[in-house]
Amino acid sequence: MDRGCCMMPIFTADKPVIRIHYIEDNLIDQQALTRVAQKKSLPYQIDLSSSLAEARSRNQMYDLVICDFFLSDGTILDLLPTFDTRTPVIVVTGQADLNNAVTALKLGAKDYLVKDPEREYLNLLPIQIENLLKQQRNERDRKRLSSLLFSVGGAIPFGVYLYEPITGSVMYANNAFFSIWDFDTETSESLLTHDLISRQIKTLLKYEGDDLPMFPLGEDGISGIARSGEVRVRNSKTIRYYTDRIPIEPGDPPCYVSIFEDNTALSQAHEAVNDYSRRLEHLNASLDQRVQERTQQLEDLMKKQRDLIVNIGHDLRTPLTPLVALLPYLQHNETDGEKKNTLRVLCESTMMIRSLVEEILMTENLGVEKSAFSQRDTRPCDLGSMADEIIEASLPVISSKGLSIRNDIKPGMMIRIKYIHLHLILEKLINNALQFTEPGGTITLHGGKDREYTWFCVSDTGIGLTHEDSSRIFDDFYKADASRSDLLSHGLGLSVVRKLVLLNNGHITVKSDGLGMGTRFCVSLPDRSVRSNQPMWD
Repeated sequence: MDRGCCMMPIFTADKPVIRIHYIEDNLIDQQALTRVAQKKSLPYQIDLSSSLAEARSRNQMYDLVICDFFLSDGTILDLLPTFDTRTPVIVVTGQADLNNAVTALKLGAKDYLVKDPEREYLNLLPIQIENLLKQQRNERDRKRLSSLLFSVGGAIPFGVYLYEPITGSVMYANNAFFSIWDFDTETSESLLTHDLISRQIKTLLKYEGDDLPMFPLGEDGISGIARSGEVRVRNSKTIRYYTDRIPIEPGDPPCYVSIFEDNTALSQAHEAVNDYSRRLEHLNASLDQRVQERTQQLEDLMKKQRDLIVNIGHDLRTPLTPLVALLPYLQHNETDGEKKNTLRVLCESTMMIRSLVEEILMTENLGVEKSAFSQRDTRPCDLGSMADEIIEASLPVISSKGLSIRNDIKPGMMIRIKYIHLHLILEKLINNALQFTEPGGTITLHGGKDREYTWFCVSDTGIGLTHEDSSRIFDDFYKADASRSDLLSHGLGLSVVRKLVLLNNGHITVKSDGLGMGTRFCVSLPDRSVRSNQPMWD
């Protein structure tokens, strides 16, 4: 789909369509949001804009706007003031900058999300969209309700009381007022026919004498100060009140307008909540201490486990070293066929044990390296040339199996990364394809760049994967269909690849249409020093 075009609406028959204006110049993020909407059957109709200029050209009304912070022709700060204030705006960005977030929110954005390398924010985005639209609906309903209550004062559930202080007469009191104050019919009639009101209410609201200056009038005749509070009356009832002086007609002396609400249930609920909060605070403090203690215990156990594995690995290296050196020599010089075959089995088993030890040590070292990894350890690497070197080193295996391998990654495609990391990622993906592609099969490498990412894929026509295999292929020691796996494989290679990719803030995916349909592994690694418009993998 071309950038800037209007997507087909994605919705189901029982859900109203949500019209979204998505301002994003990264094709990957555009496609990712579309896939999430399709996968979750979200009722989104998305219009795409790839720049500020294109976004300004749209005259449609939208239910919501999602926009990237940095665009090719500026930042979203230039566009935020132009949005309709009734339309919620969510700003997303790949850079977590507090100043940018504060500025965007001040200019009208309702939310500010940071794009994580795994794009998990796309799973949060539909929830944020739903919450913002729900808030908008609630606010609209609240305003409508407020207008309705004003127009039907006699029917509202709040007690309304109008008192004219000059004549001392009650101008209006609705049924809810009498009910809240527990006045019977006789008292109610007395309130409306006599010039004195209940002493309790009169004292509470301070309608008389020296208290009048507490309600100074502004130039428009409306007071600038109002009185509000709560009072407890008989039967432990709690009444919330609000009083102000307002002229009924322009130029008339102001009368007192009082609103009353029976707040008993709410006050009791608040007391219960406060009591519960105090107990919960005490419980949380105790729980936090226990969590910290358990966390420290787990960290200590994990460190002991890592130390034990590393020590065992190094201890195994010592006796393996002479075996790795001597067994191939003995096998080569042995003339007896049966002994030569026995030595071959011993040699292969020793190599398998050594490979397993090295993979385990590498896996443990990656966990330590993650905390110490720095961009200072990286350097420009030629992806295409490195792939050629690995393929050349694998020619004996390629030739023995009659495989066809093609590298479409041209020399000169540079990426800044730690050399050994990129070499291990490429080498293990290529070796995996060689191992699980049957004789006569084909292996293909291709890659490219897309703005901040360099990507490459290794595809084969091999044995393929089931859906379960695809979801677990990167787990430690996992083997897809062990009955067909190479005995020298121990299920750590792809786990190491994934950890290396994540260590470099990259992404890795695997796709297979099923058994016998081949497999494709795709890796994308950030490279902010190089920008290009080449597409990501299909």
